[in-house]
Amino acid sequence: MSSGIGLTATEDRIESILTRQYRYTVPDYQRRYAWGEEQWAALWSDIQAIEEGDTHFVGSIVLIERSQGLNDLDQLEVVDGQQRLTTISLILAVMRQKYLNEDLEKQADSINNKYLWQEDIDTARYPNLSLSKFDDDDYRAILDQRFDEVSDSNLREGFQFYAEKMDELDPKEINEIRNKLLRSVTAVSITTDGEQSAFRLFETLNDRGLELSAVDLMKNYVFSTAATDPSIDYDQIRDDWEAIVELIVPKLSKPSRFFRHYIMSASEPDHDGDVSDYKLYDTFQDIVDNKLDQAGISLEEYVADMLRSASIYADLIDHSVSKYDSNGNAAVNDKLDDLEMLSITQARTILLRIIDELESANRVMEALRVLEAFVIRWKTANYPTGGEIDRIYSRACSEYFDDESEVADELRDLFTDRWPSDGEFRTSLENKRMRLNDQTKYMLIRIEEDYYNGSQVEFSEPEREHIAPRAAFSAKKYSAWPVQLDMTEGEFMQVRDRLGNLTLFESDRNASVGADPFENKKEVYSTSEYEMTKAIATDYDEWSGENIDNRTRELAQACVNIWSL
Repeated sequence: MSSGIGLTATEDRIESILTRQYRYTVPDYQRRYAWGEEQWAALWSDIQAIEEGDTHFVGSIVLIERSQGLNDLDQLEVVDGQQRLTTISLILAVMRQKYLNEDLEKQADSINNKYLWQEDIDTARYPNLSLSKFDDDDYRAILDQRFDEVSDSNLREGFQFYAEKMDELDPKEINEIRNKLLRSVTAVSITTDGEQSAFRLFETLNDRGLELSAVDLMKNYVFSTAATDPSIDYDQIRDDWEAIVELIVPKLSKPSRFFRHYIMSASEPDHDGDVSDYKLYDTFQDIVDNKLDQAGISLEEYVADMLRSASIYADLIDHSVSKYDSNGNAAVNDKLDDLEMLSITQARTILLRIIDELESANRVMEALRVLEAFVIRWKTANYPTGGEIDRIYSRACSEYFDDESEVADELRDLFTDRWPSDGEFRTSLENKRMRLNDQTKYMLIRIEEDYYNGSQVEFSEPEREHIAPRAAFSAKKYSAWPVQLDMTEGEFMQVRDRLGNLTLFESDRNASVGADPFENKKEVYSTSEYEMTKAIATDYDEWSGENIDNRTRELAQACVNIWSL
């Protein structure tokens, strides 16, 4: 069927779709192969359930025709439908392997040469389907039967899923599945001669069982806008978007985070509010339709600035900022290492703006120290995350970057109005069950360095040590501890993970003293390289619930002073 606008749509069997004299290619701006067990199982069940004479429709595939010259095979660029095409190719690759295992080389060659590979007029060989740069190495390894080179990806899991389904099938049963897949499964392939028609269609189509993400819709919207407006440089938009994807996708399990953080962080057009995944596409669409024009920014300029920020964002994730001199870069990246221990994903909104705006490494360090204090207090007091903290960071980006010399002071003012007070922070620490995570370890290291005036500590060197073992009442090897602690098991459970029962200890010595009574631990503690641990040996003759409480109060006050504005 032809629509008269450079678009044809035909419903074909999979056999016909895969034997056209074209190569299917997935462009790099597309999302990665994302189907999982739910989608694999549904497709497998549908294929098995097809009765003789029936067909099963799996949806649509939107394609842009790309001519390649006289000798090369023309390409069909897959705008929508890569999940279906890739999965069907995986099933065929598993069938090929099954036939080879059964010494049925003729059937294996038929699948290989008709559906998985193509030849041009000069007999040069090409994969019938090529994926984006993020997935193609794994896919090619599967095609080439180099299975040990396939990374731990969805492609590998999909191949293994169908291999297990076919493991117990005999050749006759494999033939039946093959015939159903190729001759009874159908799809509508919609072929266009350009981006404008393709992207108009894209937004209304979903891959089976996998909703289009906000980032997919954003990409489609910006490409569609560029393709339908001759004053916009479509090629620049496409190239810059592909570069953004190349920077961000390998570093984030959810690429939408970058786009959310960028919108909240950007100075122009300003967005003073949170941007959730749910609101991301609508917010982006409003920016493209309305706010860019109001701010005097072209779409090309906006996407180019997004690419520039993506580079900074990638440096933030890798702690490889290189904007300053060598000493400044080292200090900033060390502090980013510290902040990573605090799980500061949401703070990347303001981190992006800090690194982007501030030209002095000293100013950056001032701002990062203020941010660290805010994050520590906020998390310790169990204040809400989500939209509330996003709004705080977004407001900071909207209001507090006019004067580089005042950014840290303005952030102090903003955070002081919202973070836990000294009393609330101290009380939270005195009653908090400290989780055995990186944040707790980092806090102990800062207490060692700042309160006990110890030497600088590398994060990887010490272990967290429970002075009274966590299993003091439940494990036989700790039989001496219940008497020493002079409390019930229930009372101990309330204090065993308090800050006062924790210290730092050398990794190679931790296991050797774990079961010892306190008087033995004291002797070993006295030779520790950590000042806080030596102080336990000096300050305490016994270890009891009362001493845990006293030390917790002491260290809580130390934290108030360390993370103060």
